[in-house]
Amino acid sequence: MKKFTYLFCLFILCSAFTCENEPLEGDFVTEDVNDPNNQANGSLVGTWTLVDMDADITTTTSFQGIDFSGAFTLELIDSDYTLVFDEDSYTVAGDYELTITSTFDGVSESYTDSYTNVTGGGNYSTNGNIMTVDGQFFDFELDGAPTDVASGEQTAEFQLSNGGQTLTFFQDETVTQNEAGFEATVATVSTSVWQKVE
Repeated sequence: MKKFTYLFCLFILCSAFTCENEPLEGDFVTEDVNDPNNQANGSLVGTWTLVDMDADITTTTSFQGIDFSGAFTLELIDSDYTLVFDEDSYTVAGDYELTITSTFDGVSESYTDSYTNVTGGGNYSTNGNIMTVDGQFFDFELDGAPTDVASGEQTAEFQLSNGGQTLTFFQDETVTQNEAGFEATVATVSTSVWQKVE
């Protein structure tokens, strides 16, 4: 059951872009990406490199009268990973390394997971500060099993700051699923920060 809960949490993480909705420090410029006079869409177009990513995930699961709870923390420790936006499509490529700490029933375990030669892409659109993509920006695996079930249409809030040179995706989301007597609630607070490459 622990393994299923862990897989479910990573599924939710992948489908959530790994973003957070907490205030960030710094001077932010909010740009309306749909304003043709602003040229903010042009601000998204280009190459972005991943500079920071973290996620805190808590789970509560109930199955046949038995309750489980767990928590996960993911932190980026190394990255050579880029995200390239064209006018309406994107590609990702490169490597990144995460420290993952899982806690079940008060017992914590940490390990490092490396993802190399990751590639992907899809289409995207924006509406204000909401981006919709038809894929995912990150790949994750658990015990050698890919979690690519998270692909498909997804949305996330984003913010441009530092004169359009920093792109931050953020999310604070709680999802509950109930199926065949199995109920799981997953709360995700996460962030990914990208720096524009000149």
